[in-house]
Amino acid sequence: MSMTEMMRGKSMPAEKKIDIKLAQHEFANVRSVQIGCVLNVLAEAIERVKISLILPKLLEHPKLMAQVLNGTKFEAAVHLVESFIRRREFILREKRPPLMDHGIIQIIDFFQRNHKMVHLFPGFYHHMSADEKKLLTAFQMLYDLAKDRLYRTSADAIAQERQLHAMYKQNEVVKGQVDELRHKIHAQRLAIKERMEAKEAYLRNYEDLLLKKKSEKDERIRREILITYYTSDRCSRLVRASKKSSLERQTDLEDQLQKTRNNYETSTKTYLKQEKVFREEKNKLILQLQAIIKKYDHSIGEKMIENMQLTDEHKKAKKSLDEFMVGFRKVERVYKQIVVKREEEEARRRQHRVQVFAMNRAASKIQKYWRKWKKHIRKKNRRNNRK
Repeated sequence: MSMTEMMRGKSMPAEKKIDIKLAQHEFANVRSVQIGCVLNVLAEAIERVKISLILPKLLEHPKLMAQVLNGTKFEAAVHLVESFIRRREFILREKRPPLMDHGIIQIIDFFQRNHKMVHLFPGFYHHMSADEKKLLTAFQMLYDLAKDRLYRTSADAIAQERQLHAMYKQNEVVKGQVDELRHKIHAQRLAIKERMEAKEAYLRNYEDLLLKKKSEKDERIRREILITYYTSDRCSRLVRASKKSSLERQTDLEDQLQKTRNNYETSTKTYLKQEKVFREEKNKLILQLQAIIKKYDHSIGEKMIENMQLTDEHKKAKKSLDEFMVGFRKVERVYKQIVVKREEEEARRRQHRVQVFAMNRAASKIQKYWRKWKKHIRKKNRRNNRK
């Protein structure tokens, strides 16, 4: 209905409005019937697939099949299978393709037309292979998806889209938290690595400095030894004193080197402890993150199951409401017809009373003026007679 028709709805007759509502309801009923036909076709296809999957197993166990089907309305299948078993040796001898045999085609056609007999063989149906179960699961998913899509209205689709958008936002928040934790862990690793590299570079530079000083001292001692070889005892004493001081200096430098090494080992142990603490904290954060993700997945699964249950309940309630509205509209239409007739009758009665009242009032007014006029004429005649 267009906007102009809606604006003119006040002037539209009540019967036309009722006819429009009935037409809309009939369209909804036609759509429900069409959806039911589509779902029935899919359900029948699933039943045919089931009977097709267990048909080879039934042909392998003809005695069991005959025990189950004898005395039922599907007993004709026993005779078809027995006829095929009698001719099976000739078929195998001639290497005839299965679909070239008329008996096989009759068996397949009979079982496809009477697909409800699958419920008589629950043992074969519940013990299928993994691929067969996957095929049935795919058909069942197709049926559920078609049912959900066909019965889904635009309002349901919009509500589901909003729920999915909210879930997507929550997922993005969790992803952001995960990325932030990863960046923090990576930054801590880089900081520890930089500190370790700085310590190692400092120790290498200090060792190079010690080696350089030691080589300079050795060179200086060799020079002094050469000089003292041509000098006096004083020079030799000076050399020995210089050598002694150099040895003492070397001893001090070695002590400093040992202290530096000890400090390096201590700092290394400290950094290893810190790294262990950071690793434990990282593992703890990873466990917390996994728990959060698991809890999120669990809550999302529960919400989706609850959403599906609420959707089914809503569909049932909507179906019962539609059924109630059918009877309600019929009663409402009868009620409106009765009300319209009663209002028209009341209007006619009111109009009649108004007309009667108007006529009586007009008659009384006319009589009143008539009496007044007659009185005036009598007075006038009396005056004229007197004159």
